[in-house]
Amino acid sequence: MRVALDARWMQPGREGGIGRGLSNLLPHLRDEVELHLLTDDALPPVATGLPEHPLHTPWPGAAAGWLQWSAPRWLRTFDGVFHCPFYGLPVRHPVPMVVTIHDLTFEHHREWFRPRVAAAFRMQARHAAGHAEIVLTPSEHVREDVVRTYSVDPARVLVAPNAVDPVFRPDANCEQGAPVPAPYVVALGGAPRRNARLAVQSWQRAGGADRGVALVVVGAAGLDPQPGLVATGRLTDPEWAALLAGAAAFLYPTGYEGFGMPALEAMASGTPVVCARVGALPEVLGDVAAWAAAPAVDELATALSAVLDDPGLAAALREAGLARAAGWPGWDRCAAVHLDAYRRAAAGSGSPTITAP
Repeated sequence: MRVALDARWMQPGREGGIGRGLSNLLPHLRDEVELHLLTDDALPPVATGLPEHPLHTPWPGAAAGWLQWSAPRWLRTFDGVFHCPFYGLPVRHPVPMVVTIHDLTFEHHREWFRPRVAAAFRMQARHAAGHAEIVLTPSEHVREDVVRTYSVDPARVLVAPNAVDPVFRPDANCEQGAPVPAPYVVALGGAPRRNARLAVQSWQRAGGADRGVALVVVGAAGLDPQPGLVATGRLTDPEWAALLAGAAAFLYPTGYEGFGMPALEAMASGTPVVCARVGALPEVLGDVAAWAAAPAVDELATALSAVLDDPGLAAALREAGLARAAGWPGWDRCAAVHLDAYRRAAAGSGSPTITAP
C-alpha cells in the first residue's frame, strides 16, 4: 500500500507539535507502507531517507495554494492514499483521503481566532470531515465532537492518541538549566486558550512570590514584569523537558484542549498538573491531576496551593502520574490506528457525507 503524506509540518521553518508527532510516527509506519512525503519546495527538505517530493506553488508561502493546487496535481498520477495531518483536504480528491482533525476550537471558541482565520479553519475542516474516507482524531473527546458537530458517521472517525516523546522523563537532563533556581512553577504562553495572564494571576493569588516559588512562563510575550516572574522564549524539546522535570507543578489554566500534549509531557516528567476539567484533559490525566473546580483565579490558586503546601500530595500525584504515563499508548499504537485508517481508505470502506452547515 502506498501513502502520500503532507509532510510540510516537518520542514525546517515550520516545526511544531504536528511535525514532532509525525517524526515520532514515521519510524513505525515506514516498514508497513510505502511512504511518499509531499513537501513545499520553498522550504528545506525533511531529509528522512523516505521518498520526498517537493511541490511548487505559484503563490509562495500560501498554504492553501499548496493544498488546493499543488497537491491534487501531483496526486492525479499517484496510486495510493493521501493523508493530511492538519484539518484540510483538497477540494479535488483524485485518490482516497485521510485527514486528522485535532480539535474544533474554531467552531466553539471563535473569540480565540482572527475572524478570517476561524472562517478558513471552519471551511476546510467541514469539507475534510465530509469528504475524507477516514477522519483521525487524537482523543475520544474530539471524535465525539466531530461526529456531533459535522454529522459524520461514527464508523469513519478513529482515535489515534498522541504518545509522549521519550525525552520527557523525571531525570531529564537538568544540565539544560532552568532560568531560575528551584522551587518554581511552569506555565505556558502562546495560544490565547493557554491563558498565560490567568496563570500569573493564579500564581499571585497562591502567594507564589511570597513563598519563594517563581513562575516560569514559556513562550509568553507582553507580561508585566514583577518579582518572581520569568518569561522565556520558545524552548527546544530537551530544554522544555528539563524545565518540566525540575518544576514543583505545571500550572495549566487552558480554556480548552483537544488532547493536551503539554499535560501528558508534564505527567511523564513526574510533575503535578494543576488544571480544570476542560476538553480532553480528563481523558488524558484521569485522576492524577490537581483538579481545579474551574479555569478561574481562585479555583486554580486553591489547587496550586494544595500542591505547594502538601509534599505528600505532590509526591502522590508525581508517582500516580508516572505510573499513568508508563501505561499510556505509545507511538506504535498511534501508528497502528493510522495503518488501519489507510487500509480502510484504500478499500473504500469510508462513506463520505455532506457536513453540517
